[in-house]
Amino acid sequence: MKTFKRTDLLISSSLLVIYFIIVLFNSSMLFSACLVIGGWQLTSMLVHFIKGWFMKKGGARFVYHYVILVILIVIILSRFVPLLSPVYFILWFGSPVLALIYTRICYDELSLLTMNSSLMLK
Repeated sequence: MKTFKRTDLLISSSLLVIYFIIVLFNSSMLFSACLVIGGWQLTSMLVHFIKGWFMKKGGARFVYHYVILVILIVIILSRFVPLLSPVYFILWFGSPVLALIYTRICYDELSLLTMNSSLMLK
């Protein structure tokens, strides 16, 4: 699990930095940046869900998963209910914030794993 957490944090952080720099010089890449970063994070979320890692009720990851689930449901419903279409505008600005929050959750979980393993060595 620790290796996956390190890899997860490294990939999330790297994608954020790389795409931030790219979007800084070419704003038309924002949509593809959101898709790539979001795709990685959804994959990571699925792994965490299947493995049951850090999924305790009320935990940051648990709450984040439900927020994303609600967002995905609203996106799907917006195809049929035009009143929900402003979700795209909100996500245009909100997705970078969600990516930062997710990366912070990964960082906190890795810190907790590292702290726990160092306490076990004492």
